[in-house]
Amino acid sequence: MRATAKAMVRMQRDPRPIWWRSFSVSPPAEWVYVFEDFTGDDTGEPWAIAAGIFIAQTRRRSGRGPTFAELFTSLLPDTSGLPGPFPDGMDFLDRRRAISGFRGHVAIDWRRRNMINWDKDVVRSLRVGRAFRELSRNRQLVRSMGATKQCDL
Repeated sequence: MRATAKAMVRMQRDPRPIWWRSFSVSPPAEWVYVFEDFTGDDTGEPWAIAAGIFIAQTRRRSGRGPTFAELFTSLLPDTSGLPGPFPDGMDFLDRRRAISGFRGHVAIDWRRRNMINWDKDVVRSLRVGRAFRELSRNRQLVRSMGATKQCDL
């Protein structure tokens, strides 16, 4: 005979974003705003498409994918790829972890949308995803049909 005990434990919900939970201070408002803009239901898709376009252009030019730093620098050129200033007192390693966590979780959202993809632990493996390729093919098809109709007129 076996006895099983079930215990209900109330867990405190951490209000900080998952990419910031290892820090004792709250994330800067700019970081939260940019994250929500990059991953929101209404705003995430255009950002994911912009990321896919940059990745496709970089691959076409260089034959390899961009780094995450290059991708985010292209999307946030005014702030050198950062969503905003760091809180006072963060050391170098904490800054690296914050940047990596932010970029990683944004990229995961875009990968779930099938707009981008990459290989884990492989530098410059960023590539466009299946949904981005479909969108691109459809756009090219519409464009070529428009050119055909103009020629028929």
